[in-house]
Amino acid sequence: MVSARRFWRAVLSGTAALTVGALTAGCVASSEPGNGTLIGAAAADLGATRAIPDQVYAQRPSGPLSLDLFLPAGDGPHPLVIYAHGGGWDAGDRAIDGRLAAGGAAESLAAERMLSKGFAVATVDYRLSDLVPAPGQVEDVAEAVRWLQRHAGGWRLDSERVVLWGASAGGLLVSQLGAVTDDPAEPGGGLTGIRGVVNWFGPTDLTVEAELANPQLSDYSRRTVRKYLGCMPSECPRHADAASPIRNLSGAEPPFLMQHGTKDSLVPIKQSLDFADELRELGVEVALHPYDDFDHGFTPGRASR
Repeated sequence: MVSARRFWRAVLSGTAALTVGALTAGCVASSEPGNGTLIGAAAADLGATRAIPDQVYAQRPSGPLSLDLFLPAGDGPHPLVIYAHGGGWDAGDRAIDGRLAAGGAAESLAAERMLSKGFAVATVDYRLSDLVPAPGQVEDVAEAVRWLQRHAGGWRLDSERVVLWGASAGGLLVSQLGAVTDDPAEPGGGLTGIRGVVNWFGPTDLTVEAELANPQLSDYSRRTVRKYLGCMPSECPRHADAASPIRNLSGAEPPFLMQHGTKDSLVPIKQSLDFADELRELGVEVALHPYDDFDHGFTPGRASR
């Protein structure tokens, strides 16, 4: 297994090799496979030198879409991590700062750690599935990426060193964007400057085969998939395939880091295992970090959306 620590060093140095350690260092007691415990609590401002909230990056018929930007110390240009939140595509928002996130939440701790290492962090909203089905959410996150890249100079961001990071539902969105970086014809496709993708316990396979292989999935999981796709995979197999990162891989993807609890009761860890295997088969650099005894959301003993 490739060390995650080298992922972020590569981004900082501008290389494309798979190398990371900032995400779980400081928020999980161990970054290696095995037992882990969330530790600490993030500061209210994530330790940012400057916070720039409520930036409107797109207008939709349903209203504006906004993002928050957190800047680290130093003159830059700063590599940029863009975070897409979880919530089953029908809930949640971009807030991960220490005032709004639960104390010790992994996302806020990881963002604080990244800022301390010189990364800028942006957190983005996207339209929820009550407003629009897939691929609307993927298109929204892609537009946020492009907006930040267009405005990079004003905040001393490096538009050519961008990492996409998502948790749960957001993990699927960033994985899909990573899968179609080489195909501008696909929804959200053709993003440039993407040096890596980090998927925290997000699904990557919404196909009918995955539906049939997991009859034990909770009612919640089935409901959120139906709302996201607008149908169950068995009712719309082509649409489900198009929305599944695992069915969109080409071998041109940026490096991936997958982190997943072994006892995840909402998104089976097999999704990350299979996705990592597919990436390796295509020659894409990937690191997979399983965490023993963690349920969904890196929560010991119980699941959260």
